[in-house]
Amino acid sequence: MKRDGKEVHLGPTEFRLLDYLMQHPGRVFSREQLLDAVWGSDVYVEVRTVDVHVGRLRKALTVTDGLRDPIRTVRSAGYALDLEG
Repeated sequence: MKRDGKEVHLGPTEFRLLDYLMQHPGRVFSREQLLDAVWGSDVYVEVRTVDVHVGRLRKALTVTDGLRDPIRTVRSAGYALDLEG
C-alpha cells in the first residue's frame, strides 16, 4: 500500500488493524473491542498489546515528515481513524 506516494510496509496484525479501522472511520473503539475484532475473542492477548500495534501502525503511516497522524487517541476510550484533514 502507499501513502503520499511512498510505499508503506505493514505486518499482518497492523494490516488487519488498519483494515478494521478503515471499515469504521471516525468511530472510537476501545482496546477490548479492537482485540476482539483484530485478534479474535478466542485468543488471550494483553490489552496493552493494542497500544504497541497502534504505535507501529502510526510509525508506518507517517512515512513522510509532516503527514498528519490519522489515528486519534481518545483518552480513557480508545482509538479512531480520522480520514479527513
